[in-house]
Amino acid sequence: MEFTFKQILPKIAAYCSYQDRCKQEITNRLLKWEYPEEDIEEVLAWLKDNKFWDESRYAASFVRGKFRGNKWGKRKISMALYQKGVEQNIGKEALNTEIKDEEYYEMALGIARKKVNQLMGKSDEKHIIKGKALQYLAGKGFESEVCFNAVEDVLYELEL
Repeated sequence: MEFTFKQILPKIAAYCSYQDRCKQEITNRLLKWEYPEEDIEEVLAWLKDNKFWDESRYAASFVRGKFRGNKWGKRKISMALYQKGVEQNIGKEALNTEIKDEEYYEMALGIARKKVNQLMGKSDEKHIIKGKALQYLAGKGFESEVCFNAVEDVLYELEL
């Protein structure tokens, strides 16, 4: 079933109202509904003009959710935004405005503390605990310097 421009607007507006969407998600949804590919830009322009879609707002919302909800580091969030087709400058801006440096380090420290405590039950060798905790933080997307400082601080706190 093909939709006209006027028929698709309420459907796509409702889709975008439910939660912030990126251009890629909107385009994919329109294609799934078999909307003509050559007319998608017109729909995107209408969504933007009527404030149903804003890539900067999407990026900011995405960054907040992944940082606070999933406890991801900046590297992992940045990569996810890239995979979603968000422009690099918009992603960087969102990361810089949505994540404060102190909050970022506190998050890394909390994750490191939890992981080190978990690992202490399985091993008493400092270098193994340190290596696995560093690897875990890096996997969460934290930069190597942040990982190293957080794990070192936790090991110092615990006098290991």
